[in-house]
Amino acid sequence: MHIEAYKTNVRTKKDASLIVALLQFVISDCIINFDFTKRERILRIETNREIKEMVYGVFNKQGFYCKKI
Repeated sequence: MHIEAYKTNVRTKKDASLIVALLQFVISDCIINFDFTKRERILRIETNREIKEMVYGVFNKQGFYCKKI
């Protein structure tokens, strides 16, 4: 497995929980974690496959931004 990290503009833990739930529905075979400890809200996903486009799709549909780092 490898870890993909995304910089996001998600501001609240409620919104982060929604994004995580949607991502787990779309990408059920991964481990997802939001890091709110720093000023930047970082989403980390542990996965075995390419998921970038699925992640971008979920964020865009919910009105959020993310960029793979």
